[in-house]
Amino acid sequence: MRLIARYASRTEAEERAAFLRSRGIATHVTNMASMRLNLAHQGRYRAGLWALLEPQYEDAEALLDNPDHDVEQPLSEGQMADLETEGEADARRVLIKWLLITVVALGAVAAAVVALGPT
Repeated sequence: MRLIARYASRTEAEERAAFLRSRGIATHVTNMASMRLNLAHQGRYRAGLWALLEPQYEDAEALLDNPDHDVEQPLSEGQMADLETEGEADARRVLIKWLLITVVALGAVAAAVVALGPT
């Protein structure tokens, strides 16, 4: 995933993402607040537009500069839907893994507290 551009308006980023998607470019829009290192730049950018696939990054930039640009490796709607489904499944697996690790760790801490408690 590679950052294409930052926008002051999330709406503008979403509009650009929809345009790129209509041309077969897989994109994602994020909230820029999570990327700020300090409060000095707060409010400057509200959204980031990302190319999900590295080979499509240059096409995405070219399309934003020239709407008539021909995309070299466009994805069909079906391929984009498959990519989204795969991403959701991966995110779900990671979330479940970390939840299980947290539960096991808390169980171990609770067992240690009980074992080392007042006797």
